[in-house]
Amino acid sequence: MTDATPVPTPNDCSLPRRRSDFTTFNEAIDYAARSEKGLNFHDMRGTLERVYSYREMRDDALVTARRMVASGIGKGDRIALIAETCPDFAALFCACIYVGAWPVPLPLPTGFGGKEGYIDQLAVQLESSDPKMLIYPPEIAEMAQAAADRQGCEGTDWDSFAKREAPDCTLPEASPDDICYLQYSSGSTRFPTGVAVTHEALLHNLRGHSTSMDFRENDRVVSWLPWYHDMGLV
Repeated sequence: MTDATPVPTPNDCSLPRRRSDFTTFNEAIDYAARSEKGLNFHDMRGTLERVYSYREMRDDALVTARRMVASGIGKGDRIALIAETCPDFAALFCACIYVGAWPVPLPLPTGFGGKEGYIDQLAVQLESSDPKMLIYPPEIAEMAQAAADRQGCEGTDWDSFAKREAPDCTLPEASPDDICYLQYSSGSTRFPTGVAVTHEALLHNLRGHSTSMDFRENDRVVSWLPWYHDMGLV
């Protein structure tokens, strides 16, 4: 017996489209979770692999946020996340925001520089961002943990982190001028530079996108850019 073919999230939606007129990104996530829309992950051949509704993402993020609080993570802490394009990263990124921590998306390894080059790159970015924790895919545990050990922060893969307790707790309220996340530049002309992005700045940017691109009710966005790239994440 084979698994059922996944059905992509719908284009049409009864929830009115809002052009980023929210006060915080938390509010935007909460609103999106009321719809049937979400993220659709495809493999390199374009085959749909995983459907991840915004409702499921929000539910996962809230559980993960409670897990973060139980792990001693609080408002203003920086949490480095290896930005693999998958539901795990999406939930972790949003969880950080619900906690008031700053998610710091960091790159996956590429073919340039090999293993040691990647560890060196991660270690420098960890030293720059000074995170409380680095969370990474299990597949790159050896390299990511080596970078975390060099910098002196806690490192864990996201499967192990998902096994931690997540007791009920009260999550903090966010303000428009709070830092939402820390984004590194692509590094195409010099070493990547970290930029702190507030909720207000992010939502203003998204409002500009939705207005200038003239998005319509049933439009769908397709992207193959990685989430550690500023144009891939936003």
